Amino acid sequence: MLSPTQAGGSQASWEPHRLTYLKPSFESHEMALASRKDLWHKFIIFNGAQYSRTDILRAVINTCEPAVLIPIMYTVEKNGMSTFLAKSTGNTIENIVKQGMCITLPGGQELQMDIILGFLGSQELQLNANKAIAQALHTRYEPMKKVFNLDDFENEKLLGTIFCPISIPKMLDLVLRCSKMGIMGNNWEAKLPVRELSLKYNKLTAIILFDKFFNYHLTKLDLRYNQILDVEYLRYFCEFKISELWLDGNPLCTRYANSQEYIQAIKNVFPHLQKLDGVVIGMEKKFVPNIQNNYLGDGTRISLIKQFIRHFFTLYDQKDRIVMNGLYDRNALYSMTLGTMTNYVHKEIFKTLSTNRNLLKFVDYAKCHEYLFWGPEDIITALQQQPATVHNFRTFHIDLLNEEDNHVAISVQGLFSYRISSCPPMLFNRTFIIVRKEDNEYCIVNDQYYINGLLNDVKLDQRLVPKFTPTMLSVSEKEQLIRFLRELTTMNVRYCYKYLQDAEWDIRSAITTFMKNYTVNDVSPEAFQ
Repeated sequence: MLSPTQAGGSQASWEPHRLTYLKPSFESHEMALASRKDLWHKFIIFNGAQYSRTDILRAVINTCEPAVLIPIMYTVEKNGMSTFLAKSTGNTIENIVKQGMCITLPGGQELQMDIILGFLGSQELQLNANKAIAQALHTRYEPMKKVFNLDDFENEKLLGTIFCPISIPKMLDLVLRCSKMGIMGNNWEAKLPVRELSLKYNKLTAIILFDKFFNYHLTKLDLRYNQILDVEYLRYFCEFKISELWLDGNPLCTRYANSQEYIQAIKNVFPHLQKLDGVVIGMEKKFVPNIQNNYLGDGTRISLIKQFIRHFFTLYDQKDRIVMNGLYDRNALYSMTLGTMTNYVHKEIFKTLSTNRNLLKFVDYAKCHEYLFWGPEDIITALQQQPATVHNFRTFHIDLLNEEDNHVAISVQGLFSYRISSCPPMLFNRTFIIVRKEDNEYCIVNDQYYINGLLNDVKLDQRLVPKFTPTMLSVSEKEQLIRFLRELTTMNVRYCYKYLQDAEWDIRSAITTFMKNYTVNDVSPEAFQ
């Protein structure tokens, strides 16, 4: 065992001491060792390798309440144990001993632990967890706009091995205290100058804080893709004049029978609200469909989707696409379809792409099967024959089409260019089906690739558009359309009838016209009387 002495002799030497679950006890000399602020203690979780790092560390932190424990350097050992280091107080260690040196995971499994008090000294491991958290928070703050972004803070790279889940109330309190250090230096008394606070993807179930951390300027709050069950759990913010609130992707959004009930429940807590989930709340309480750039379900797969898209297109943009070997399943399928090309440079490039599987342009249908590539070798060979590309990630729009426990289907569209000089940007759409394999790895089993030229300044030939003649509707069918449009727009029956009649009873056209008129405030007030 170690017997270190801190440099300069300013601290007394010590001998590490092991507390074990086999004989849980805590004497006075152990209390003295556990209380030293210059020592790191080692926590050993038996059979911890069988469970996730997140579940184990959350269980440890919850066991230590009301004290705050900040774990670092979580490691899975070969013998099936997992370990981490932390500084603590004597009372915290004593509390763990009183609970039998045991933690309980979310699934009910109980795991025993041992603790080696004084495993390392501060001179041997010079890490100030609070300071590291404050430095990470400093990069999350935009002083000019007063925007504080705490999205997915648990996975912040600047935290390194520090585990800091702000879904745990004590951890959120700690992070906001560290924010004062990171944003305002040592001015602990002042409140955080924040106008916009974003807390997306943090597994938050509630906001439970007792100190007033923010000044009165806080007006925008983004809590999307968390696990908040009830708006009452957000009462902490009711004293601020929150005018814009985002709650998409939380279970509470599904509790209400209609949009009016949802809006009213939220306004009971946020009386100054003007915009909810991107929709302006008017005096008439109108509600129109919300259009979003991306659809990612409840947000539980956001980390996987972001990681996959960044990884795939980064490799695809390499000059030699052999680096993509390993992305495709051994039974994967790939096909490529080309759309309309009006630009001369695009047409010249596409002459080299002989794998177009557009069924409307086939002359020899025998090649339909030939251009459906099967297996990673054939797929990557086909990809290597295509010119080098550069994708613009900022233009990407992503839709989660389907998800199950072992697979997801996603559609990605955006702009890209070929590296050939003077090549204008092009539009692409790529649909992937990826499945989970062993060791939580994912592989592509289907890749459908569509490319089209940008149609700026290009007029469509109306003769090529098939004429659509709407079917005559019965009286009951028309009444059904009127009821639907009325529920959607809150207009009265007379105006709903007028919009549908002008659209020749095409409900899509009627909704589109209403939304255009409503956006420019061109809907008569009489429509809502």
